[in-house]
Amino acid sequence: MSDTAQRIQLWTRDLGSCLHATLATVLLHDGHDPVTVLGAPWEFRRRPGAWTSEEYYFLSEPDSLAQRLALYHPFESTWHRGGGDGLDELRDALAAGVLPIAAVDNFYLPFRPAFHDVHAAHLLVVYRITSSEVFVSDAQPPAFQGAIPVSDFLASWGSPNPPDDADVFFSASPSGRRWLRTRMRGPVPEPDLDWLGRVIRDNVARYRRESAAGIQTGVAGLRRYLDELCSLTPGTDAAADALSELYVISWNIQAQTGLHAEFLRQQGKRWEILELAEAAAGVDAVAHGWTGVRMTGAHARVWERHRFDELRRHSTELVRRLDVALEQLDLAADVLSRSV
Repeated sequence: MSDTAQRIQLWTRDLGSCLHATLATVLLHDGHDPVTVLGAPWEFRRRPGAWTSEEYYFLSEPDSLAQRLALYHPFESTWHRGGGDGLDELRDALAAGVLPIAAVDNFYLPFRPAFHDVHAAHLLVVYRITSSEVFVSDAQPPAFQGAIPVSDFLASWGSPNPPDDADVFFSASPSGRRWLRTRMRGPVPEPDLDWLGRVIRDNVARYRRESAAGIQTGVAGLRRYLDELCSLTPGTDAAADALSELYVISWNIQAQTGLHAEFLRQQGKRWEILELAEAAAGVDAVAHGWTGVRMTGAHARVWERHRFDELRRHSTELVRRLDVALEQLDLAADVLSRSV
């Protein structure tokens, strides 16, 4: 087995999706801490109508996925589409020391519970290819790392991922033999107190800034989005579509929030600053506040019982927690400015 294969690490978090898990895997492979790189940024962004039915959807435009998810590091990514069977492109990437991230359909992956049952768009890392097998790393439970037949991988990687009533959120999005190539294109910043303070102040300012044209951002954008969502007429196609969007777009927003809380806890412990630990708890409360919103929307969509009154209660609590967390981050930033 190659050295690349030996260095693969599985990484996931309870609130995370395959997007953060796969990017974390390649960051670890290249010697970077994923909690620092992916956990430093925190934001809410939504462009109405600009979502796709994939577990790994995140509004990155005009940046790449990696650039948007790692705002404070020179991390970037590009999507590619394999020609022919595409395996030669993946082999070339591996030979260059790059771990490709492949877009796949769970229906054809023998280690996933959805195998030959449910179509759903997903990401995994490829770390070795032989004439008969593709070695893949998938940290999302049930975690798997090992070989699958080339035929299964190609079926999954090239799947049309047709609409599937068993997963109305992540089906109907073709894999298209797409793969993501990432790289750190420069030196990473030193995570000292000055850098940490700037990161926190920048995140807070972005949450409090007015939304840009065409994109709902920050506290105001989140309030507007949730108000619009809860004002929809139950039982309509528009309501069903909006609930599908809610579940898809909020997963990686929630994942980023949970990871930002972990980042703050890590920094609070490192610098022994109580206010950072308190801010971490506040951000963590926001992360779990998203659970009520996401799950209420998902259950309403699947069971076709559109309970927007219940969704509004969870939405109000989410925004309340966000306001508290931002105040705690303001206090932490003030303490950091006096500590530099």
